[in-house]
Amino acid sequence: MHKALRLLLPLVLLHLCQVLPGQERLLGLYQSPRGVGISAVIETEDGLEMNILTVRTDFYGVLSGRTQDVGACVSYTHDYVLYQLNGEDYFLRFHIGAGGLFGFTHDFEKGFFSKYERQLERKPGWTGALDCNVGLRIDFRRRLSLDFSLSALPGIHIRTDNRTGALLVNFYRAGIYNAYYPQVNLMYRF
Repeated sequence: MHKALRLLLPLVLLHLCQVLPGQERLLGLYQSPRGVGISAVIETEDGLEMNILTVRTDFYGVLSGRTQDVGACVSYTHDYVLYQLNGEDYFLRFHIGAGGLFGFTHDFEKGFFSKYERQLERKPGWTGALDCNVGLRIDFRRRLSLDFSLSALPGIHIRTDNRTGALLVNFYRAGIYNAYYPQVNLMYRF
């Protein structure tokens, strides 16, 4: 499932960027301690609103060596530009918005640096969350843009219990505890 998803979603992003003529489109690379991926940004003609679609991996527990299971997420936000600044060689925008996230991820577990609780004990599960995004985007006069943002992800995490096989629904704690992780998008405008 993961291989097909990795191949299909970038193609969907490219197609989405091609079928919306008349609007500015950007395609870029997403990097964060949360994961890596691809982002597509489609702006309105006046440049005051933007739709951001991101397909990324979820690295919770991978970078700390607690698991080898990499998760996957798809998120969408509709952001509004609250402040703009025009410079000689750049165009600066402060944006804020909300949307949703859906994915297959691990959730927060205690014992991040504990030698007694090295591995994640719980299975990964399905995540559905509200994506609350705030960011600062720098558009250079050429075709490159750089976007720095933070996202809080309040939502639910559904998984099965290792011992009983029961379905467990919890608050998605990693979405709130990791809200301070910076996200960087390096995008190309076409």
